[in-house]
Amino acid sequence: MALRYAECGFEIREDGDQVLLVNRRTWWLGYGMGMLALAAALFVVIGVLGLLGAADLRSDVPLIALFAGAAAAGLLSAAMLPVYRRRRGRPVAEVEDTAVIDRPAGVLRGRSGDVLSRLDSMAAAVRIDWMTRGWMRVVVLTWPGGRRTVYRTGSRQRARQVADSLNEDLGH
Repeated sequence: MALRYAECGFEIREDGDQVLLVNRRTWWLGYGMGMLALAAALFVVIGVLGLLGAADLRSDVPLIALFAGAAAAGLLSAAMLPVYRRRRGRPVAEVEDTAVIDRPAGVLRGRSGDVLSRLDSMAAAVRIDWMTRGWMRVVVLTWPGGRRTVYRTGSRQRARQVADSLNEDLGH
């Protein structure tokens, strides 16, 4: 099973005449851990500046709150890490959220075999991910009555490349 693209917990793999669209569901965990780590670092820096007298915090209460907030953010991030690692390390065959582009049958189906759409009515498109304030791009498969996010990246060029590759797989 050849890996074509992988980023942010999304993988696109080729397995003979089929293309597997794998979503390990690690994106929100990684994003959340990153934001919590950033908040913890910011709290620590401001707290250290307060200890050194470089920042006037007016009393010791904000200092204690800053270090308590840093500890809480760090502990929450650490609690999310085992879930992230478990999902990232799971074999592809065990990932539930997988769609399959079945080229010989001309359909997109779920891992369980239920047909989601015919390939001739589908298209891959690049969209802006507004959850990240436009920083990330998502590649979505769209069809009448449905859509599915199949890839996420920070690179516009990479998103376009993935969408073009999927459109070729769809026969466009």
